[in-house]
Amino acid sequence: MPAKTHVKVLRLQILKPADDTKWKDLAKSLRDVRYRVFRLANLVVSEAYLNFHLWRSERTSEFKTRTVGQLNRELRRMLAKEDSAQASLNATISKTGAVPDTICGALSHYKIRGLTSASKWRDVLRGKASLPTFRVNMSIPIRCDKPTQRRLERTANGDVELDLMISVKPYPRVILQTGKLHGGPRAILDRLLDATDGYRQRCFEVKHEESTNRWWLYVTYDFPVSQEQTLSAEKIVGVDLGFSCPLYAAINHGHARLGWRHFAGLAARIRSLQTQVMARRRNMLTGGKSSLSADTARSGHGRNRKLQSIQRLEGRINHAYSTLNHQLSSTLIDFAKNNGAGVIQIEDLSGLQDVLTGTFLGARWRYHQLQEYLAYKAKEAGIEVRQVNPRFTSRRCSECGYIVADFDRKFRDANKPAGYTTRFKCPQCEYEVDPDYNAARNLATLDIEDAIKRQCKAQGLDYPASKDRSLTIGTT
Repeated sequence: MPAKTHVKVLRLQILKPADDTKWKDLAKSLRDVRYRVFRLANLVVSEAYLNFHLWRSERTSEFKTRTVGQLNRELRRMLAKEDSAQASLNATISKTGAVPDTICGALSHYKIRGLTSASKWRDVLRGKASLPTFRVNMSIPIRCDKPTQRRLERTANGDVELDLMISVKPYPRVILQTGKLHGGPRAILDRLLDATDGYRQRCFEVKHEESTNRWWLYVTYDFPVSQEQTLSAEKIVGVDLGFSCPLYAAINHGHARLGWRHFAGLAARIRSLQTQVMARRRNMLTGGKSSLSADTARSGHGRNRKLQSIQRLEGRINHAYSTLNHQLSSTLIDFAKNNGAGVIQIEDLSGLQDVLTGTFLGARWRYHQLQEYLAYKAKEAGIEVRQVNPRFTSRRCSECGYIVADFDRKFRDANKPAGYTTRFKCPQCEYEVDPDYNAARNLATLDIEDAIKRQCKAQGLDYPASKDRSLTIGTT
């Protein structure tokens, strides 16, 4: 039985050509190849759909289409007949087709195969899925998993270079920006270059970023699943969105926790980021009225030109939020692994933007991105992630199970001591604790939803189904 592997992607910027080739010539070659890939991908998908439709309508006896290689040669003939500068054929791209076999193989294996199955077309005809199409700015896929194909390599002077197999020889050679890589990405790149720990390069994708006019290389790689650490499904980590810190985590076996002490530095960065973002956006929208409307030589012409500063700000915001979400999710995974927990239970807040209001992260936070990061990192570590209905998890006593119905958002705000958060105190057993830790302990409880349902029935409280999206932070 083959060993299980994880598949991930590393993004590297193409810095410059490695030889005397000018940037404009390399960019033109990449755009020409990208145009051919775009035409070929749509040709393959449209022919597959047409043949499936003919087969379903019994106008043909079998569902059969031409291969990507055959369509690649057909596209070359089509381009040769077209009288346009954009479709002018460059003989150096491929000797037989519109694009080389390295691109054909990657296009077929990584982009087309999943879109042209019979089940896919059934969903299209039933209206459950749309007809797949590709845009002209799609990425250029390049295979690198065979021994004869080019991979990343480190030169004698320390540069990381790559021969892009997008044409016949000589292949255009590029230098990648690796000087700014640190931490995890640097370690991954070193493993790929040295082929250590089972890390293997599988496929490249070259993509142009319109907003910055940069070309990027996406390296798809795989590595074996670690079997060293034994995690127990009986040990559960509960994760609550805190009021006093970004997240609060607790475990059902023992008293280990993650809270303000662990996230203090990260919390300060989040607060600073949110303050700067709000102030910067407000200045742009209020103080930039004339620059967004006056057609002067200084302000430039056209809406896109005048909104570039806001678009650059949005890009920096997205990058900063992604970085912080990576840090939060990595910290949670490390906490679970260090405590041998095989399960993480987190609030199910899908579709509930209002539920973030009042938390430390706030309603503008990319909470669903955090969930996605946590899910794929947990999968790599062999940890199961479960979503729990947040109803009453903040108002249940984690010691005796009694639900303090009055402990809602209004009560917490009205009874908050100066400079501190409101303490949770159970009137039943007099257990007193930080409310974020109490909620995290509840979320770390096995079958917590069933336990809360039974307690609600005993106390005469209504417990809505988990699909009820009317909940707010004040009623959880």
